[in-house]
Amino acid sequence: MSGFSTPKRPRTVTITFWSVTFLGIWNLGRAIAIGQQLNLQDVLNLQPDPRLRLVAAGLFTVLFFWLAWQLWRKRPFTIQAIPVTIGWYTVYETAVWLIFAQQPRNWSLWVISSLLLIGTILFTRWALRRAAQTYF
Repeated sequence: MSGFSTPKRPRTVTITFWSVTFLGIWNLGRAIAIGQQLNLQDVLNLQPDPRLRLVAAGLFTVLFFWLAWQLWRKRPFTIQAIPVTIGWYTVYETAVWLIFAQQPRNWSLWVISSLLLIGTILFTRWALRRAAQTYF
């Protein structure tokens, strides 16, 4: 007998779990960085207001960690909730890039960022629907 046991969850669900966890960690880091630099708002008059971005980063941090936890617990609603949440995150990130970024940076990085997040949406939707019969 082999000492290895068969995985209890499909590999695509594991990749989705780590993707959602990574997005939560990314937003946690963003919230910490923005929180440490809030005093720059008075000096630089930053747009959009860093407090708004801090709240958004905190909200997405909690939401992504909660969804990762629910995916770990095999909750069926995560099949729809994870791609929709990543979709809203993509809309938010793209809007911030398009509205507030300066022109040279605006047109180069927002496309890459948006395409990466759209690819994540499509992958998670496919992965969770594919595993729905056996995992959830």
